[in-house]
Amino acid sequence: MESTRIKTPEQVAEIEKVQRAGEAALAAVIEYLRSSDAPTSEGAHAILDTRLTEAGCESPEGHIVAGGMQGAEPHEAGTGQLTKGESIVIDIYPRSKTSRYFADMTRTVCIGTPSPELQKMYDAVLGAQELAISMVKPGARCKDIQDATEKFFIEKGFETSGKGKEFAYAEGFVHGVGHGVGLNIHEAPSIGRKTEDILMEGDVITIEPGLYYKNIGGVRIEDMVLVTKDGYRNLTKAAKNFVL
Repeated sequence: MESTRIKTPEQVAEIEKVQRAGEAALAAVIEYLRSSDAPTSEGAHAILDTRLTEAGCESPEGHIVAGGMQGAEPHEAGTGQLTKGESIVIDIYPRSKTSRYFADMTRTVCIGTPSPELQKMYDAVLGAQELAISMVKPGARCKDIQDATEKFFIEKGFETSGKGKEFAYAEGFVHGVGHGVGLNIHEAPSIGRKTEDILMEGDVITIEPGLYYKNIGGVRIEDMVLVTKDGYRNLTKAAKNFVL
């Protein structure tokens, strides 16, 4: 199918198929984290590869299973032991081998009881995501969604500071709220600080706020959303349960 920013119902259906495959792979990883005495990022990555391949998908850009302090770097793929009480960022962005369409989703989980500080981070990210999603509709300015999300985090007591390597900032809410998804994992529109993009009916976008602190770890929650005539439809069905 031809790559266009505005997706037809048929193209959206193809993207949803890939999303269901990603959610099934996520469920298998969650079961592994719950049942294993010594889960690792490598073990989780292997499960994702196996399940996605079985569903006719591939991961040309990899995936993320980053635990503890590794999760403080948004693009860190993750290696080694996954420890109880720490956040585990799981970001899955598979592509169909037939339609070539991507999907994109992130969940953050914790094996056992998180610290109050980490739980507060998770609650803030979830609240920020709910706010950002509620703003999705045709004609919405992407920068307004970014600004509202940044303001939300500040009001919750989470500051963004420092100079990052890949991102403008080192800690806090360091990246944009989201991006378009299609035949490329990152397409227009861009929902960030430096954009003049406006949402249009038929856009398929991610909403993925996150918080990252080097002495705590990272939390990101990402859904894929379709902009509809009257608002939005969330294409992501995976639960948002932090504690396993």
